[in-house]
Amino acid sequence: LFLDDLQWADELSLQLICALEAEMETNNFLFIGSYRDNEVHSSHPLRAYLSELKRKEIDITEINVGCISKEDVNSLISDIFGMPQHLTRSS
Repeated sequence: LFLDDLQWADELSLQLICALEAEMETNNFLFIGSYRDNEVHSSHPLRAYLSELKRKEIDITEINVGCISKEDVNSLISDIFGMPQHLTRSS
């Protein structure tokens, strides 16, 4: 299950995600959540739920993705469509 923009999730949604993670951890359930870390301050509810999952010893892997350059985006699009990069480059 992939959910984007968790920085905007309400309290009940975060509770549900936390409960699912805690309940499904041993049942081959993969949850991927993304959020903008610059919008999730130390007192944000998402931080509390992440801490709670870690306290319950649920494996969490955090990957920080920085800014992606135009060249890297073009390379990705070129690979996806199987086209040379000069044809997928924006002007």
